[in-house]
Amino acid sequence: MSIQIICLTLSGGIPLFTRKKGEGENLSFSTVGSLNGVHMFCKSQGQNLRSTSWEDGLLVWEEYAETFLIVGYGRGVTEKVLRRLINSTYNAMVFTVGLNELQNFLSVERLKRELQPCWGTIDHLIEGTDSELIGFTDCILCSQNVTILEKLGEFCEQFGSAYACLMIRQRIAAATEAWWDLDAKDRQLLSTLIATSSSLQKDTPVYLPQKSPTIAYRLVSIPILQNINMCLLCGAEPPYRDVEALAHQVWRSELKTLELAEQCFPRNFPNTLELDSGILGILLINRRLAKYVISRNIQQSSTGKRTISGTHRLDILRTFFHQAVDMIEDYVGNLATHSESYWCSDYHKCHALIQDDNLICILYVAAIPTHTMRLITQKTLAAIVASKDTCW
Repeated sequence: MSIQIICLTLSGGIPLFTRKKGEGENLSFSTVGSLNGVHMFCKSQGQNLRSTSWEDGLLVWEEYAETFLIVGYGRGVTEKVLRRLINSTYNAMVFTVGLNELQNFLSVERLKRELQPCWGTIDHLIEGTDSELIGFTDCILCSQNVTILEKLGEFCEQFGSAYACLMIRQRIAAATEAWWDLDAKDRQLLSTLIATSSSLQKDTPVYLPQKSPTIAYRLVSIPILQNINMCLLCGAEPPYRDVEALAHQVWRSELKTLELAEQCFPRNFPNTLELDSGILGILLINRRLAKYVISRNIQQSSTGKRTISGTHRLDILRTFFHQAVDMIEDYVGNLATHSESYWCSDYHKCHALIQDDNLICILYVAAIPTHTMRLITQKTLAAIVASKDTCW
């Protein structure tokens, strides 16, 4: 897979930045200029050129705020994923400097410097194209999530902010209702900023592209234990040290609970959840809240013609989602409440089921009879949803 994202000004076609993943060659400056010229020519003729493709490549254009043109160039990636990545790139720009600055900048060189802090976020999104689901929030389901949510509520009541979450290994274990009410694009940017931060302690002004693109919030991240931190959105006051003191006071009595919760990683599901012996991995998505949890069944070793490693299992699930399951909603629509999709090969089988707000994809061993996959998928989804401790 090779991806390149190029951001230019519409006026003059001046490149602001280029970010890349993969070993493919960069598009040259002359090529970028030509592409911009083609886009502008079509626009002058009343046509909107959005994408073009050839044997092994894909090019996507998108304009923003009548000021910027972002070009996405990819190999081995679908147009839908590439367009989501382009949208996330612009959102990262808003997230960093705010909409007013983007719409009213006076100096291109100054804007380039101001946008540099968002490069790490964009790079993380590009690198995560084949390891994350763009536009969805990565979660971890623990038996302790109810207790964690109660403590979050206690903190928010004392602190006076409705927006808080607790992250374990950069995955959300529990979050307040207000946090889940944030747009999924805003949530992903917040999580990405925490994941890419060089410091466990974070106190940064951010503009939420969907909720507040012109007025900055303050993102505060407080480490509670190693690999566990609490994140919240608030105003300019109080100072970080006061927020940190209150957080440690609230969580002091639940440190053992947090240690137990972290033991769910890397399975990401409670150890009490019993999985069928034919299951190699699970991807579960809540479509309404745009959150997901992905897991390999560490108690199951694949057998047969070829062994599937743990990392490869997750890759198969994500590929299955993008190339097969995501197509369901393209053709049936987001309101589909019951749809299915199957993949079968010599080495493994996949089954996906949409049921109300939930979409579950399961990777099975090749030996499992195809006609039994539906029953196991339904049983597994019912078991996960029925558990009240995980706050799914």
